[in-house]
Amino acid sequence: FRLKAFPSRWPTSAGRGASNTAQTQLAARRPRYFAYGLGGALALGCLDEGFRRCIEFWVVVFPLWCHYFWVDKVSHRKGGPKGDEQRDAEFSKLHARYSPIIRRATLYMRGFYLKAAQLVSTRDDFLPEIYLEWLRKLQDEVPMTLSSEEAKQVITKELKIAGIEDLLSDWQDEPIGTASIGQVYKARLKSTGEEVAIKVQVPKAERMFRADISCLKMFTYMAIPWAYENMKEIEKLFETEFDYTEEFRNLEAMRSNLLPNWGHRIYIPRPIPELCSRHVLGMELLKGEKFITAVRRRLQPLAEQRGITVEEYEQEQLEALRSGKRKAESAAWLHWKMTLWKFWRRLCGFKSDLEPIDVGGIFEMLMSIHGQQVLKDGCFNADPHPGNILMLEDGKTLGLIDFGQVMYVPVEFRLKLARLMLALSRRSPPDVARCESEMGVTRKYYKEDVQYRICSFWLDRDDEEITQGRNIFDLMVWGEAEERSRSTNTRTPSSRFEHDPALSVFS
Repeated sequence: FRLKAFPSRWPTSAGRGASNTAQTQLAARRPRYFAYGLGGALALGCLDEGFRRCIEFWVVVFPLWCHYFWVDKVSHRKGGPKGDEQRDAEFSKLHARYSPIIRRATLYMRGFYLKAAQLVSTRDDFLPEIYLEWLRKLQDEVPMTLSSEEAKQVITKELKIAGIEDLLSDWQDEPIGTASIGQVYKARLKSTGEEVAIKVQVPKAERMFRADISCLKMFTYMAIPWAYENMKEIEKLFETEFDYTEEFRNLEAMRSNLLPNWGHRIYIPRPIPELCSRHVLGMELLKGEKFITAVRRRLQPLAEQRGITVEEYEQEQLEALRSGKRKAESAAWLHWKMTLWKFWRRLCGFKSDLEPIDVGGIFEMLMSIHGQQVLKDGCFNADPHPGNILMLEDGKTLGLIDFGQVMYVPVEFRLKLARLMLALSRRSPPDVARCESEMGVTRKYYKEDVQYRICSFWLDRDDEEITQGRNIFDLMVWGEAEERSRSTNTRTPSSRFEHDPALSVFS
């Protein structure tokens, strides 16, 4: 841009003729300036990968989001679809149309979008089932993105060795695990002969993640305002995940905290110092299979005996756990039932190695372990999704892996959190509001009932009493609308889109 083409000050009456000439010249140059700007943006998109990924995201997501918004808007107008069934049918068409598109975009772009897909797949009420069908598979079936030769190059560079033969033997080219930022390979430590798992970070993964998170922050600010603060917290969680030396320290801390009490039920791999750097982490190899795979394999014959599917059998146990019915069964009684099964199997000469697996009991144990991490140790895994749990070869011990996202909390905060959990267990909205205030939690919700429901949803329970039949999106919108109606005496909006002033441009 040539700055002399712009007038340096507003023209006086004496200089209007010269000003008009300058403005005419500027108008003539505007198409050229626009072309320069467009060309510069395209060049930036080619050179800067983060900018290019952001453009790709908006090209896919913005039309999709507008279509969902429009259908939701029309469904609440006069003359629009009547009744929940018709509205659900309209949205089902959108889900069927866009689910394959989002799947292809997620697998193509990877980065944080893949991580976000894994996160939302852990709950059944975040997205419709047609999305969850392929999202759940990403917990342990992530496509490979790093070749074996590229992984070897990263290892030699990070560990400052001439070749992997200096430290490793029996290298397997096929990765045994693939995650959002890296891949895991199997090899043998040359000095001891021990089998090890080598976690190798994909080059430029950190840059891609940070660009993706910035893009998603923009999207949530516009489309899902209540999730914007959550995205800011997620961004903080990833500050150390790309430094595997931090994960090395996290592994050692978790082993010392958990194994003394839970070593008979779980195991955490031992990190190997000579195989550790910022982008490479070696640890002892845990032999087993993914927990989800093991559960489904062992539940199959039990489900067939009852004439139901494995998914229905799983859902039964999870519903029992969620509703609290399992509390009526003591640990001693559960142990007695398992003992009876083993005795009956030996008596009848039953040869199968498959024993009944208490899914609800395993989840209770995992929750107890997580509770110890948060309240007692002050050091907890902030990314405990099912893909990070293995069923080891003995069929009894769980292997816990991937401690890249670990948070440390001081004892003062833990005490306040414990008081909050007790208030939630008493189901006392005033006590919950007071405890949150003592913790310094800044809430946009000031009605005790709204504050209690939102806090219960995130920290305690998500049953019908709390959600009133709403999914997570509509529950958050309801909370914000209740506060707005309280302060402005306006009606509660009928849809999740209608409440957002930023969307008035489409109205």
